[in-house]
Amino acid sequence: MKTIVALVDFSDLTFKILKQAHKLAHAFGSHVIVVHVVPKESTVVGIGVASPTLLREPTDEEIATDREKLDSLGESLTKFGVQTTTKQLRGATVESIVAEAVQHDADLILMGTHGHGALYNFLVGTATTEVLKHAPCPVLIVPSTARDA
Repeated sequence: MKTIVALVDFSDLTFKILKQAHKLAHAFGSHVIVVHVVPKESTVVGIGVASPTLLREPTDEEIATDREKLDSLGESLTKFGVQTTTKQLRGATVESIVAEAVQHDADLILMGTHGHGALYNFLVGTATTEVLKHAPCPVLIVPSTARDA
């Protein structure tokens, strides 16, 4: 397993993903590519009783802040002896995430799931499900919470 693509979103799940990436990288001597998708930001538009939420493009400042966080995560893995590269994707889709894995000839995609319920997944869908369907390599899913034994 030469290359692992680890998808992070800066939630609490990020640290679990990086911990797993660290374990695998040490076990197999892998290179880890930490990928963050810069999300569109939700904005509530106040127009009276009905105030819809719209998605807007992130500002240059938000993108730069996310880049700093991503670089810091990469440095933390490097500090512990893992060969690491970071990659920031803007306006990414599942297709662009899969394309990253193909471009780097990834042997594994490592990502998390936030454990939303079935109704949420039915109505909104999940990036995890779509990556699983289209991934060119195995996908390891890190759950957001540990199950009680």
